[in-house]
Amino acid sequence: MSKKKLKEELEEELVKEHEPLQDDTEEQTQEDQEPLNKALEEEKAKSQNYLDQLLRLQADFENYRKRTEKEKPLLISFGKAEVLKSLLPMYDNLLKAKGEFNKEGVELKHLKHGLSMILEEVEKSFKAQGLKVLDGIGKPYNPMTQEVITTVPCPAKDDGKVLQELVKAVELDGKIIRPAQVVVCKCADTKEGKVQEDNKEKNEKQN
Repeated sequence: MSKKKLKEELEEELVKEHEPLQDDTEEQTQEDQEPLNKALEEEKAKSQNYLDQLLRLQADFENYRKRTEKEKPLLISFGKAEVLKSLLPMYDNLLKAKGEFNKEGVELKHLKHGLSMILEEVEKSFKAQGLKVLDGIGKPYNPMTQEVITTVPCPAKDDGKVLQELVKAVELDGKIIRPAQVVVCKCADTKEGKVQEDNKEKNEKQN
């Protein structure tokens, strides 16, 4: 047998020996890829599901926003109607009081009774709306709820007390929406009190 022929036979045998190995490698590679492909498909499905949920949520929020904008004027109108309706009993009592004023020989006690009824209706309406009128007369001045309009001289024992409320403080749901305007007692023995007293005497002399 020639060397050339022997070489060719050896090459053929080597090719035959390696052909099954290549097939096994390809089959093994495909088997390894199947779990990866499956996992990839699952992740794609999850991502699409999340995207769909996000789009639905966005659409729901947009619908809610449009509905809220549409209902807002109705809610404001309803709130105004409720407040005004609570004022109607006061208006009715004021009309009755006005009619009594026009009558001759009306006794003062009847007028006082009518005004008391009106005041009760006002306070009832305030309470229904969560409104509270604060009373500070005779109590120490409170800068959180009161605004000093003027001070008047007084004994040391009454220093800092509220003598008069020109306008009462109003609280809504625990928050001051209008401070009181008050006249506060200031002891003349204090430096500030002496200055105010001197100014008062000076003004009186000028007048």
